[in-house]
Order: sequence, then structure tokens, then C-alpha cells
Amino acid sequence: MPSPSVQELLLQVQTAPPVVPETPTEADLRPWRDRIDALDRVITYLLNERAVCANKIGHIKKKLGMPVYVPSREEDVLRNVVACNPGPLPDEAVRRLFERVIDETRSLERQRYQTEPLYDGRTGPEDE
Repeated sequence: MPSPSVQELLLQVQTAPPVVPETPTEADLRPWRDRIDALDRVITYLLNERAVCANKIGHIKKKLGMPVYVPSREEDVLRNVVACNPGPLPDEAVRRLFERVIDETRSLERQRYQTEPLYDGRTGPEDE
């Protein structure tokens, strides 16, 4: 079975969220869990799309002789995601989530481009 397109995934989550009845039953959990499952599929798709972009960037950096790890760029990314956070997750939670996303992306780049430097010279490898 082919993977759903991003449009198909987004259609699954664009519907109005279920209503929570005044007196909920266990059956009222199902539509909410289905919605979370659909959101998780979208998040997974987008994380993989982000990884594809990062791999392309890693390829370009390798050709240019640039390091994988550039702390100033990482800080820019973290600042950007915190700036667009509408909540309810606190900014620090969003920052921690994206620190993890960045770390996993960098790990993927390391696997692909192990021969290049992993930092920009302003910090040591132990700071990664």
C-alpha cells in the first residue's frame, strides 16, 4: 500500500475535532485517539520531509567543505520555532522537542557524512 500524500494526511486532521459530551463515556475516547493517530502520521511525515531537506543541505555543505554543526544556525532554528509557538505547549517544551529533532537530524548527517568535521571550530565536539 503506497504511503499517503501530505494532502491526504492533512485532510485527516482538518476535520473539526470531536465534541466532548457533558457526560463522557469510554467510547468518547475513540474519536480523540483517532485524531491523535492522524496527527502523529502528519508529524512523522513532516519530520521525514525535514530530514530529506537536512540531508540535501548536508550534501551541499560537504561539497563546500562546511561543517555539519553550526551552533549559530541551530540557535536561529530554535528561536524561530519558539517565536511561532501558539501554545498550549510552553516555549521551553517546544525548544526541547526541536533540540531533539535537530540532534536526530545531525545524527543522520553524521551517518551519511562521517568524514567531514561535525562542528564549526568555535566549540568542541564534546559540546554537541
